[in-house]
Amino acid sequence: METAAARKRRRSHSPPCEGEGPSEVKLGRLRFDGDGGAKGAWEHLDLVLSLQSKELSLERKIELAVEFLTTLPNDSSHGHKAHSIQLLRLVSFIGNWVQSILNFPDNSKKMLQTFDPALDSRCWAILRVCVEKKPSIPISLNLLKSLSRIASHGLGRVESNRSRADNESIELFEQVFDCMSLLFSSNTRAFFSAGVDLWASCAIEVINLAQKVSANEDDFCPVLQKLANCLLGQFSSFLRFYANPKNIFHAFVDKVLGPLLELLVLLNSQANSSKHKHSGTMLKVVEDVLSNGLFHPQHLSGYFGLSSLNKSSSAKDIKGSYHRHLFQRFKGIKTENKAVLLAGFGYLLQLFVRRARNQRTVALSGTTLGRLHKSNEGSEEPQQHRESLFEVFIKFMEPMVLECKSYSQKDFSRLGVTRLVEVHWMLKSINVMLITLIEEKIYVPTEDTLEGSYFNFLQDIYSVLISISEKMYKFWMSAVHLEDVSIKKIVPLMFSEIISAVGSFLEIEYKVLGDDLMKLWLMIFALSAINTSSKDIKPCFLLASKISSLTAQVICTFSELRQVSRSIFRLCDAVRAFRVDGPDGVQGSFSVASLSSQECLESLTTLLSSETLMGAIRTSIKSMPQGQSSRCIEELTSDLTETLNWMADCSLEDDLHKLGEPSIARKSIFCHKAELLGWHLSEVYASVLDSITVTASNSTLVGKSVETLVNAVRPNFSHLVGNESKNLNGFISSIMGKFTSKKLRANRQKIPSFSWMFCLFFHLYISCRSLYQQCIGLMPPDVATDATKLVGNPFIVCSGKEWTNPANILGKGYFALIVENSNSLLDVIESLSEYLSRNCASFAPIVYIFHVMALQRLNDLNRQIKALQFLLEDDAWQLDNKDIGSTQLLKESCSLEAAKLMSFMMKYVKLLSSGGNGPFGSYEVSGSWDLSLCSLDEGSFPIATWHLLCENIDIWNSHASKKDLKIFFSNLIRFSFTQKRPSMDKEENNGTQSSYREMTLHSISVGVLCDTFIYDQKVILKNLASSFCHALKKSLSFVTNSDEDNALLDTSPDLMETISNLENEKLIGTGSAATHAHCIDKHWICEELLNFFSAVPGFDANSKAFIRLINYILHLERLLLLKLLGLRCESCNPVKLLRLFICCRRALINLIIKFGKECPEAKQYLAFSEKNGNSYSLVWFLRSVKEIFGSSHKIFDECTDEVNRLMFSLLDKTSELFSTLASVNSSVYLFHLKKQIESSLDGSPIERETSGHNDQTFDIVELSALECVKSMAELLQKTATGIPVTIKDGKCVIKLEDCRNAVCWKRLSCTMSCIGGFLQGLNLALESAFNDHPIASSEDKKMLLQYCSRFSSCIAKFGAFVDICVHVLFMDNKDSASRGLVSVRLPQELDCVNGFLNIEAVMDELTKCESRGVDLSKIQYMENVLLENLLKGECPIISFTLREVYNISAAIVKLHGYLSFPSDVSRQACSPVKQLSLGTMLGTAFITLQKVADMSSWPHMSCLVWIDGVLRYLEVLGSAFTLPELNISIELYTQIVNALLRAIGKCILLQRKNATLPTHEIGSSTKTLQLQNASGYAFTKDFIDMQNRLNSLKSRLRLVLGKFVNIASNTHLNAALQVIERALVGVNQCSHSIYEVYTGNPDGGTVSSDVAAGIDCLYLILDFVPGNKRVFKRTVPVLVGALFNIVLHLQSLHIFYTQKLPPHCSVFHPDAGAAVLMCVEVITSFVGRHSFQIDASHVSQCLHVPVTLFKGFRHLLSKYCNQSVGHHADHVEYILDRQFSVDIYAACCKLLCTTLRHHQREIGQCVALLEDSVSILLGCLESTDSKMVNMAGYFAWNMEEALKCASFFRRIYEEMRQQRETLGKHAMHFLAGYISMFSGQGPFQTGITREIDEALRPGVYSLIDICEESDFQQLHTYLGGP
Repeated sequence: METAAARKRRRSHSPPCEGEGPSEVKLGRLRFDGDGGAKGAWEHLDLVLSLQSKELSLERKIELAVEFLTTLPNDSSHGHKAHSIQLLRLVSFIGNWVQSILNFPDNSKKMLQTFDPALDSRCWAILRVCVEKKPSIPISLNLLKSLSRIASHGLGRVESNRSRADNESIELFEQVFDCMSLLFSSNTRAFFSAGVDLWASCAIEVINLAQKVSANEDDFCPVLQKLANCLLGQFSSFLRFYANPKNIFHAFVDKVLGPLLELLVLLNSQANSSKHKHSGTMLKVVEDVLSNGLFHPQHLSGYFGLSSLNKSSSAKDIKGSYHRHLFQRFKGIKTENKAVLLAGFGYLLQLFVRRARNQRTVALSGTTLGRLHKSNEGSEEPQQHRESLFEVFIKFMEPMVLECKSYSQKDFSRLGVTRLVEVHWMLKSINVMLITLIEEKIYVPTEDTLEGSYFNFLQDIYSVLISISEKMYKFWMSAVHLEDVSIKKIVPLMFSEIISAVGSFLEIEYKVLGDDLMKLWLMIFALSAINTSSKDIKPCFLLASKISSLTAQVICTFSELRQVSRSIFRLCDAVRAFRVDGPDGVQGSFSVASLSSQECLESLTTLLSSETLMGAIRTSIKSMPQGQSSRCIEELTSDLTETLNWMADCSLEDDLHKLGEPSIARKSIFCHKAELLGWHLSEVYASVLDSITVTASNSTLVGKSVETLVNAVRPNFSHLVGNESKNLNGFISSIMGKFTSKKLRANRQKIPSFSWMFCLFFHLYISCRSLYQQCIGLMPPDVATDATKLVGNPFIVCSGKEWTNPANILGKGYFALIVENSNSLLDVIESLSEYLSRNCASFAPIVYIFHVMALQRLNDLNRQIKALQFLLEDDAWQLDNKDIGSTQLLKESCSLEAAKLMSFMMKYVKLLSSGGNGPFGSYEVSGSWDLSLCSLDEGSFPIATWHLLCENIDIWNSHASKKDLKIFFSNLIRFSFTQKRPSMDKEENNGTQSSYREMTLHSISVGVLCDTFIYDQKVILKNLASSFCHALKKSLSFVTNSDEDNALLDTSPDLMETISNLENEKLIGTGSAATHAHCIDKHWICEELLNFFSAVPGFDANSKAFIRLINYILHLERLLLLKLLGLRCESCNPVKLLRLFICCRRALINLIIKFGKECPEAKQYLAFSEKNGNSYSLVWFLRSVKEIFGSSHKIFDECTDEVNRLMFSLLDKTSELFSTLASVNSSVYLFHLKKQIESSLDGSPIERETSGHNDQTFDIVELSALECVKSMAELLQKTATGIPVTIKDGKCVIKLEDCRNAVCWKRLSCTMSCIGGFLQGLNLALESAFNDHPIASSEDKKMLLQYCSRFSSCIAKFGAFVDICVHVLFMDNKDSASRGLVSVRLPQELDCVNGFLNIEAVMDELTKCESRGVDLSKIQYMENVLLENLLKGECPIISFTLREVYNISAAIVKLHGYLSFPSDVSRQACSPVKQLSLGTMLGTAFITLQKVADMSSWPHMSCLVWIDGVLRYLEVLGSAFTLPELNISIELYTQIVNALLRAIGKCILLQRKNATLPTHEIGSSTKTLQLQNASGYAFTKDFIDMQNRLNSLKSRLRLVLGKFVNIASNTHLNAALQVIERALVGVNQCSHSIYEVYTGNPDGGTVSSDVAAGIDCLYLILDFVPGNKRVFKRTVPVLVGALFNIVLHLQSLHIFYTQKLPPHCSVFHPDAGAAVLMCVEVITSFVGRHSFQIDASHVSQCLHVPVTLFKGFRHLLSKYCNQSVGHHADHVEYILDRQFSVDIYAACCKLLCTTLRHHQREIGQCVALLEDSVSILLGCLESTDSKMVNMAGYFAWNMEEALKCASFFRRIYEEMRQQRETLGKHAMHFLAGYISMFSGQGPFQTGITREIDEALRPGVYSLIDICEESDFQQLHTYLGGP
């Protein structure tokens, strides 16, 4: 054999190939087959030698290594053991070799290489395989250098923007990431021994890469981001577990801190961005690196030991501490010109506080959970901790403060952009630290030092910020006109940080801001003004938002301090002081002298009209204590007086002389003041007055304050409203404080300032008057009487004898509060309207105020008119003619004034109809208004006035003319339906910028239509119906072809012609000329109108518009059908047309229902019957739906789920239409017939004569109603003579077993649905008749039988038709034995004539047969395959047909139940239902329940449709199963109950933790939602819908079972109880020796679904059946014992958890926790009923249940923390169900209370058990800090949950008080247990929080009440007293 040396020599002399080393030809032939023989060993040696050779190129060596590693087997056990060892050695060698070449540039610098191995993906793949094969492979620390080069390479790729096409680099980064991930997972300490310098150099490159990647979205950036996270995570671990962290602190701070801070700031800015979803992961990694590098647990004590720089001992403290190096690094940051690092410095405090708190939590949790709150030193430890944290806060903040001080002394104009950016980041850093101070609650004012050093330090910070902001403001004022955009952008950002800091100080300690609030407001105004002047710059929007938020925060802060008046009126002072010209201008740091007056005014307008500020003012005033209300008004009066004096200080005469007439509107100081006062301050004053809360206790004081306020404005205001003729000059003189000149009087109309003054006074008067009237209503009677004399409105308190004298109730004018004999409101409005200029900005606000006053006056007039009308109509007052005449004149005068006021308001409504051709020009229909008078302008004025009218329609509608009402409702419909889309688009575009109070014409109009008030007023309703008719007719233009078609809409639709065309297949029509956009708009409007008709709560049935509406709807149906069948209109989507057709049916149904409820007149009913009751209309209703459904495959390109859903909805609506018509007409017939019977039996001869003229009318209505119902019955009977098939080839024969495939299910389903609707309508009419007359006489019963006997043959044929159809569907027709389930033998084949199977002969025979019993043993002859397919969701049409079949059967059975009268009545009239067949129907229902119970997965959504029909049939059958005609045996009854129970069990199984008893499912779905959120999966909408459907299915099953149990005899009830008992015990259905209650499982016990269903059904029987029945007495002990057995088997810690499974994952057992909860609640029901006598042993078990369930709750608290719990074998995850823990706790408390209340005698013998349970439950309420508990790994209720549990537990103590005789002597022990727990001597030694104690206190007081004096002495001794 050739030796290795020889082979080596031979290889070295072999001829080389071009470009290769001398031995590559030989090596190229090596085969790495990996066998275990010698050949493999030699080849391994060849590979080693090749890798060691210096002659081979490095690329070739890499290829050989890759080729070898790719041939390695995946199974490590492959081959012999010796070979495996050799292989591992070789792998180790390759790993060392590849690491050496990865570090090649450092090891072999002299050799020239064309590439870097570290950038070759194959090298990293080699290393990954080596680590995978041998995890313990040695790792070179120099590998970090290679990783540095990888990071540098990635950075270069990102910067060069070559990433999108560089697949080689993507492969490299993926290989590196996979390799490092595998390496760190197998060897976490791989680089822990590396030096800090080596790590630092690598980390810096990775951090630089992370910065670029975080701001980039290229292809391989996610891979680089994951790689950076992986390496930085390992770096964090290295820092955390380094042996001596002190040694690496300096290097970390000097080298790594800077890049890390830059990355930290970047990631924080991206944290909430949707574009950077992965930034959160990297942010957490970076925070870990900084926390472990700077704030290692070993470093924390050193930080706490540092003192602040302003202390004398600071040098001594810092000397020798290496922590000072971090703060010295701050000085270096300033010299590096990297301003972003300053912001990162602020985040370091946040990380420090978080690490310090975590460290403290870990330290405390290391002892016991009980010391989380308390220690031996009491509550001093948190205080000391906060003090230490504040010292650290000072240490971090001081460098920033000192730097800000230095900048505050510099000239900002010389700093440059770089330094300004540095200042911005520094301010941002300060803000971050202040936010940390707030969030972590580091500063508590009561814990400050005696000298107040902490407060002083905060004050220093604020002072420095204000100083630097003054410098910045001056610079901004000077630079505002510069062209440097960078400066313009950075300055607003700097001020945004200043504003945020001020807000933080308000939250930390408001006293820091000082007492001069006016200075703060002026600063805010100045910033707002200069910001408004630069509003074209984007950062200015951020600053505006910050300023607005700060204003609201100032108001809210002082509101919490009960000083809301101070903040508001200092705001008013600032508004007055904020001037730009004149002696009262602001001269100071924030002067706005360089800004124009218009800019200042615009800024104030924006700020004061913001909803944020005004909302804060309103909220603060509403929350103000009642005692401060009067004082607030007094301060307002004082402020208003000062404002009026402020107005009188300026001279308008001088301004007019200097400026001239044209410019006076813009530049006059008086004009600016007037605008500020009338536009802004008036809104503030009015908001204060409107928001004050008036109560009975403060009404007198508030009223006096309002009088004082009115007295303050009377001298000025009286000139406007006094009786003097147009004394406007006096008003102007009173405002200016001197007489006006002739020139001013001549130009007053050109001066808009006075109109603003009108706004002020009128606006104030509106608020004062409203507030004063509120006070009068709550004042004492004598005081209120005096007050009404002042206000001139006696109707508030006038009553009794005063009403007999009209003079006493004569109301004064609107302005009586100002002047007793004032002008009328209308005169004031008219006189001022002449003066007002329509072009000024104040015109819209003043006219709006006029509208408000007019409505207030109309309200007063309404009261006066009603009072006068009452006097005129009531003869009891015995008024003489003179009083009657004067009263009539007063009433007419009031009505005339109201009409004139109404005319004034409607004048502006007419502008809306005309398109806005008026003083306001054209308005924007899509505009909005925020309900603020400050923002009112000519664009929003129409919205404001429309809002007033719509909100107060009840006040003015009685005074409006018919024309005005028509105009109003025309606009109402137009804005509600035609203007919706633009406003919606605008709202979507604005997004969050729109205010929640913004109103649009559309939203206002829709709000009116949703108000039920308008449907109670017949006048309004009549106009509304007429407007709707007009709107609907206009909207039909998209389906009409010409004006002639539009004219035909007013005529009756020729339905017969359309039906004839359908039969002859002649559909003629032309496409509409309307455009596509027009079709879309009109279609949408039409659909919205029809949807409104479908939900309108009322309608005037006797109006002409009602019949017109029905006429239009029928026309629309006809046109839509033509569109669908005869036309393919491209402009209209067929799905939308079908949806519109369904809307037509829905609207018809609702209108007919409203028509029936309105009791229409005979004439109106006949017109209605002509439209809807004739045979043509009925044929149309049926034929149209058949055509659409039958032609669906032609109409729609694809029958999607949506199309099927719409089709079935159309069938449902058509069925409901037949039902409504049958019900309404039958009810009308029975009502009139009942009237005739009553008049003939009870009326006297005279009465008969007087009522004789109505007989003819009665006969006409009766005949019309009866004819309509008979027409429906005959029409449907014709359709039920044969089964429709798809074969149309003449006459043929179809075998019975092939019928199912030949049946035309579409047409059959239409027939079935309409038949079911008709029968349902008859049932509704009969039900209504029985409800109206519960005790029916024999004549009534005879009448009902005679009426229904008219349709007996039809009903019999319907029943036979249904039986035959079900037999065709489900029976195995090949087997003759199946005839036992049907009444007659069907032939083996049926004739087919004209597309129908001829079954008339079979139906005739079937109607003559008698009913017989049902044998469910023959259900094997039913074809189960179809049912199984239907359960899978297949054949949706057959499913729908089956549902309708069962609906028909249910209706027939229900009809039989209504007409089951005694034999004496039945003999007089023939019963319409001669027999009932149950065979096939009940057999199918039974097997359906079995299939539901045997489901292995979730049922399909569509299958629940036909199951609903089955359950409806069983429900009706259960209500009437005792009828002898049904012949249901005990055996059959038992089988049905058992099938229902098993189906309920399947629902419980699928519901999992959501399964509850019916009491939890009424009106609450919070538990389901919480479980879905806690399950760990994002459930889809389909799954949630499926859960809701499942809940509905279970409810229906319960209802069906309740029907079978409710009227059951003792024999039947006993059979049902036996079924439930067997289920509770757990007897298996197949084997009685197998029980389905298990225990011993590691996850706790389990039960079957039948056992869980037994619990549910037992609770159901307890609700339906009284407990005094004999059958219960012998079964109660067994049933209760079975429930306790289930609880004992299932009790485990795992009942508190829900299993984490995917939404549709299969489950095999019901949730144990849900079963236990149901058991406890059912046991409570047994205990709480005296009729159920339970054993004494069961009482003791009741007391022991809480101990059984909650004994492990302490272990749960100490072991699990709302996280996954691993299963020992299968690793099944669980999620702690918090809601369930509360529910089970409440159930246990209720069980104890119920036991205490009903079993006193047994309780006395089991006090020890009661004490144990109470102690266990009380221990669950021990207090914990939930935040720290969760951090330490424990579970704890939050405060809301704990309070809820405490409220339940309190009832136990309260119930003990009621059992004084039994528990009085033991109360001391329960009280001692509570005191011990409260004092911190419980299991956890944490005590009970104050909130829990307050919740439990009533119960504790109850215990104290039943204790004797000796008990207190014993208690004192027991608790350790002397």
